Amino acid sequence: MWGDLPQGTPVSGTAEGKRNMKLRILASGALLMALCTGCWAEGAHVKRLLETKQCQGCSLEGANLTGAMLGGANLRGSDLSHADLNESNLFSADLNGSHLAGANLQRADLRGANLQGANLQGANLKTADLSGADLRDADLKGADLSYTDLSDTNLFNAHLNGANLKGARLLSAQLQSAVGLARDSQTASQPNQ
Repeated sequence: MWGDLPQGTPVSGTAEGKRNMKLRILASGALLMALCTGCWAEGAHVKRLLETKQCQGCSLEGANLTGAMLGGANLRGSDLSHADLNESNLFSADLNGSHLAGANLQRADLRGANLQGANLQGANLKTADLSGADLRDADLKGADLSYTDLSDTNLFNAHLNGANLKGARLLSAQLQSAVGLARDSQTASQPNQ
C-alpha cells in the first residue's frame, strides 16, 4: 500500500507526518492572516463607525455602508474609496480630505456635509442631495453628478473635468474658480424661473 510513495515521504499516520501536517496548517493560517491584515482592521473600523459615528482616518475601502445612518459622522481623512454608500444618510457629516474615489453615493443625503478637499474622482453621486455642502477644492473629475441637487453648494476651486452634470440643480451654487466646468453646464442646469 505505501510502496508507491517515494522513500522518506512522511505518512500522515506517523508521528513525523502529523508534525508536518500541523506545520503546513500553521503556515497556511499565517499566510491567510498576512494576506488579510486589512480585513480585520476594516471590520473594526466599520463597527466603530456604525457604533460611534467617529472614525477619523479610518480604512473603509470597499465597505458596504448601504443605507447607513451616519448623519453628523466624523470621517475626516478616511479612505472610503469604492465604498457602497447608496442611500446613506451623511447629513452634516465631516468628510474633509476623505478619499471617496469610485464610491457609490447614489441617492445619498449629503446636505450640509463638509467635503472640502475630498477626492471624489469617478464617484457615483447620481440623484444625491448635496445642497449646502462644502466642496471647496474637491476633486470631482469624472464623477456622475447627474440629477444631483447642488443648490447652495460651495464648489470654489473644485475640479469638475469630465463630471456629468446632466440635470443637476445648481441654484445659488458658488462656482467661482471651479475648474473644468463648461459654461453651458452651468446655465443648462439652472432651473427655469
